[in-house]
Amino acid sequence: MAKITIFPRPKPSPVNTVSLRAIGATSPEPPQWLVKGILPRTGVALLSGQYAAGKTFVGIDLCLSLVFNREFLGRRVRSGGVLWIAAEGGGEIDSRVEAARAGKFQDGHAGEIPFIVAEPPAGLLQNHIITWLEHAVAEASWEIAEKFGADLRLVVIDTLAACFNIADENDNAEAARLMKELARVGNASDVLIMPIAHHGKNAETGVRGASAYGAGADAILSVLGVTDPLSGRTSKRSLALTKSRRGGTGSLESFEVRNHVLGLDEDGDPMTAGYIEFLESAGEAAPQVVAAKVKSKIPRDFTEAFNEALAGHGKDYRIPEGPTVTAVNVTEVRNLFLRRYITGNPETKPSAKYKAFARAIEAAKNETMIAGTSLSSNVELIWALRD
Repeated sequence: MAKITIFPRPKPSPVNTVSLRAIGATSPEPPQWLVKGILPRTGVALLSGQYAAGKTFVGIDLCLSLVFNREFLGRRVRSGGVLWIAAEGGGEIDSRVEAARAGKFQDGHAGEIPFIVAEPPAGLLQNHIITWLEHAVAEASWEIAEKFGADLRLVVIDTLAACFNIADENDNAEAARLMKELARVGNASDVLIMPIAHHGKNAETGVRGASAYGAGADAILSVLGVTDPLSGRTSKRSLALTKSRRGGTGSLESFEVRNHVLGLDEDGDPMTAGYIEFLESAGEAAPQVVAAKVKSKIPRDFTEAFNEALAGHGKDYRIPEGPTVTAVNVTEVRNLFLRRYITGNPETKPSAKYKAFARAIEAAKNETMIAGTSLSSNVELIWALRD
């Protein structure tokens, strides 16, 4: 019989200490929810959305559902207090909460509620902001418990980029580290941390920047809408659950922003603020209509020319009463298109190429790939509406 050599076990240390667990020893624990079937009780979730789609309105509606123990989208909630970290737009939060209280939740009395607002100090390094956040969560927990006899349930960070001074949103290493830290704070404090984040230009790409933001979230609520680039008006707003570690995803509800009159200003004009009303019956998903895919009439030569011109000559342009976009002179795009456009006939007249470019411009506008405006008879700017 061969001799078996038994080596002594090394002294325990963080490197060589391994915890093993066999599946089946215990029954799986039921999931703990903040909003049944949508948001987990603790950890980190993202509330993301397009520009002007209504992310803050949705966040306030969720917070007040917890504060007043009302169902959110027909789902049971775990009631309690909330902490709103106002890294941007802090001047609007009070009026919007009051509008939602009076216009929708109608709690029946004025006065304080367990909806706590804090603003992060400017100029802190990212790791110091995490430390500040931990202290803010602890302070809010104590105040809500002592003053209102409730538990802190949700911490909303408006917005992720503004609060943590993110220099490069495409840095996956930084994104992964930040999301891991937020999850740690949420789990250790027994709350859900919910940063508000922006979508990229194309709504289908989800959260703007590094993929690690989405990968590090336990759930993602996405707010969508269609915004007119000229007027800035947004329509067809909807809410979807686009990620959940615990359950299914999909469309939740469509909604509208309604205005409530809070009072009169010094000139006697009404002061208004908005709140949301969901349009579908509670708990039922909005019906999905799948349209037949129509072949695009936009030539590839135009798309390539537009992207090259935008990268090489694009400049910021503020749309009147709208957002700032990266726009390019249509002449730059046309010149690049004419170099690319090949008909197969060397005798093709230049006028035919110009007509082809005109058709391409018209198709791109009709299919909402681009929008444009004429600054003069010789200058027309165009910019992307989608990737």
